[in-house]
Amino acid sequence: MEEKEKIIKKLNSSEVIPTDELDALLRSEDKEIKHEAWNYVLRHQNDLGREYLIQLLRFDDTGTRYRAWNEVPNFISNNVLTMEDVRKNVEYFFQLLKDKNLTVRVLSWYVTLIPLINVGIIGRDEVRPYLKWLCELKDEVLDEVKEELGIRC
Repeated sequence: MEEKEKIIKKLNSSEVIPTDELDALLRSEDKEIKHEAWNYVLRHQNDLGREYLIQLLRFDDTGTRYRAWNEVPNFISNNVLTMEDVRKNVEYFFQLLKDKNLTVRVLSWYVTLIPLINVGIIGRDEVRPYLKWLCELKDEVLDEVKEELGIRC
């Protein structure tokens, strides 16, 4: 069996994966491995625990960090994280709004921001310092975010 297949099989098994190994998989350049590693996190969020999920909100790989922030409303509703846990780390989300990886930046603005505002993690005024990075993006899907926030670039 090829190495990639072994890794994916392990991620989809009931085997417990040590967090240092999981971190490496969440940094993988292989999108399929990274995706399956994230699915592992979602399936095992209660076992991985609060501290590990908080670490993911600060993760150095911004693709994985984006995924963690995108799950915040679910982590809170599942009582894995508290509003306070998330609020203490909101600066790491703000970094995503100006990330050099344009896919991460667009998705952070388009998919994640409004739900975080709606659940009370972020106030609309807190986003104002980052509007320059929103206005740099010429993606049409962001027009509804701009409208929602009352932004004209």
